[in-house]
Amino acid sequence: MIAEPRSEFVGRRSELATVAALLTESRLLTLTGVGGVGKTRLAVRAVNDHVARTGETSWFVALDSVQDARRVPLAVARAFPFGEHSARDPLDFLADVLADEPAIVVLDNCEHLIDGVATFADELLDAVPALRIVATSRRPLDLDGEQVFAVPPLSLSGSGGQSDALSLLVTRARSADITFELSPGDLPAAEDLCRSLDGLPLAIELAATRLRSLSLSELSGRLSSRFTLLRGGSRSAAARQRTLRAVVDWSYELCSPAQRALWDALSVFGGPFDLEAAAAVAGIPEGEVVEELDGLVAQSVVEADRETGRFRMLETIRGYGRERAEETGAWAQLRRRHLDHYRTRADRDDRDWYGPRQHEIVERQRADRAEVQIALATATTQDTDSALGLFAALRYHWGMGGFLPEGRAWGARVLALPGGEVTLRVRASITTAWLCLLQGDMDEARVLLDEADGLCTGVGAPDAAVFAVELHRWRGTHALFSGEPARAVVEFERSIEAALALGRAEEALLAQFQLTTARSHLGRGDAATPAEAAARFAETIGERWMRSLALWSLALAEFGAGALDSAEQHARTALTTEDGIDDPVGDCLMLELLSWVDAARSPSERSAVLLGAARGRWRRIGSDITVHGPHMAAHHDRCVERVRQALGARAFERLATEGERLSPQEAATMGASSRGSGASPLSERETEVAIGIHEGLSNREIAARLVLSVRTIDTHVQRILAKLGFSSRSQIAAWYESVSA
Repeated sequence: MIAEPRSEFVGRRSELATVAALLTESRLLTLTGVGGVGKTRLAVRAVNDHVARTGETSWFVALDSVQDARRVPLAVARAFPFGEHSARDPLDFLADVLADEPAIVVLDNCEHLIDGVATFADELLDAVPALRIVATSRRPLDLDGEQVFAVPPLSLSGSGGQSDALSLLVTRARSADITFELSPGDLPAAEDLCRSLDGLPLAIELAATRLRSLSLSELSGRLSSRFTLLRGGSRSAAARQRTLRAVVDWSYELCSPAQRALWDALSVFGGPFDLEAAAAVAGIPEGEVVEELDGLVAQSVVEADRETGRFRMLETIRGYGRERAEETGAWAQLRRRHLDHYRTRADRDDRDWYGPRQHEIVERQRADRAEVQIALATATTQDTDSALGLFAALRYHWGMGGFLPEGRAWGARVLALPGGEVTLRVRASITTAWLCLLQGDMDEARVLLDEADGLCTGVGAPDAAVFAVELHRWRGTHALFSGEPARAVVEFERSIEAALALGRAEEALLAQFQLTTARSHLGRGDAATPAEAAARFAETIGERWMRSLALWSLALAEFGAGALDSAEQHARTALTTEDGIDDPVGDCLMLELLSWVDAARSPSERSAVLLGAARGRWRRIGSDITVHGPHMAAHHDRCVERVRQALGARAFERLATEGERLSPQEAATMGASSRGSGASPLSERETEVAIGIHEGLSNREIAARLVLSVRTIDTHVQRILAKLGFSSRSQIAAWYESVSA
């Protein structure tokens, strides 16, 4: 189900019935209409109703912050699990993800990208026969087979009761002021106000907030005297657009000068933003922003999400603010403040990365992704130094966060800019080289490292010493991934020595865990030592990402030495340590190693499920175990062969497919649980239900087998999920495979 706003959904019974019928008739349905008419709200409610009836899967993709039509496929892919980390072609990725079962994808706010959305939707519908697409746009996509439903304004007349428009006005007025009551004497003024607002939901909601301070008659009178267009009778799209602008004009004029200035400033954001960013772009202290921002929230100019502490502006409101800022000549300054803020934040996060703030940094950088794009776009047109510096400061966002294709694209773009301070260019080249390594592009990585090395002759000694740490580290990674562990050992040892000489022990962590990996490939008895040191130091500074990878490399060394129990324990701890960081490459490596340990003991169903879980994640992020070198690939191949021989090819593929269907959290939960870990927590009846789920039976089929009601089986399934801490039937099926081995 798609998340809906918490405010009450009002009216639209006729429209919902029409859309429901169209959803059964067409694979492409476009809801058109003027901005503010409620296309998105209607689409989401209709799709949720359809999903409740059919059990189909639904996805929602907001395109309002996408500015380049060429990025539509990538934006849609990122709305899916693994999509933001995938290096695959977005269309191929989506075709893979959506191929298993009927689904509906909602593409919201398409009008500014109409050609790109139309091309993408046409290709995706051809690639996935069981898919339906619901688009919201101010104009149709003009594709073959498209059904278009023009969303009308809310009804202005009700049969035996309030009209939808009046119901919305009253509902939102009560939300703003619980004491609001519509008396019989106020009814004519309220109906007149709704007619003046043409029944447009956004216009009505903006007006309703003013009923806290104005009476209906005062509000209606001010509206009609100021904006004659609101009283016009034209029903054309152009007239409705003018009506909406008049309402926004009116809302803007009711704001104080300080609120108007803040409205203009906030229009620079492309997505949700936080209070710190709002203050920085507005150029005023946070304490002063709070009061004015609260006023804009109260007037429905800004939406506040209490759960995330972030704010968002509607597309129409944001576009209006930009026009005002451009008219006053403030737009260029606002964009510059936006860029300066996100560069300052990125520099601070880069300095603080190795420490207890790591989880907070990861979450915020992912939430700020739209703003990072805007800031980088501004920098590439205004300031080469800012572009190079911002890109490089976001190195962990690109590499650890898994945004490899996005990062490489920006790396190529900023490195192509002319000029720039040499130190910043070296940092950007090294960062891009790392991203190339993570995607297996050894040739490009080598070229970039050589270029960075050459540029280092033009930097000062302190900077050159810092760059030497990274250059040795990534040359070591290049050697490791190329199957040359002996050369990798030399480079990693040099990197660690250089980092420690600078007093930067945190910069040695990446090389330390990789040094253990390289020594493991060589069968050295001292393989574990660097990883042990890295894990200890990471724990002392509250760092989680490097600690998890150090534990993984320690587990790899123990696996190579035949110490399977300790290898499993360290790999499981690595997986749980990384919880909340969500490094997709690290997760894959940990799942791989756990499957190798399991198969080395005795090939089992669990081994196949874990291999499948890793296989699914590798495929969806566009990578593979082979990227990490031939030694890792050999471990994987031996494991697959052992498990396939033990279970049979057909059973292996069935179980691996079960593993592929696990969500990232489900795969991590299974990987972190030990094999045969104690007695089953399920009752005898619950175990029978779990067996049925494992066999692929529906709740109705399980009920028939056990001679019970479907409701009883539903209850048992919910209890099983609660007891095991799971969230899906696929995870129950995979769990039963592991415990029954």
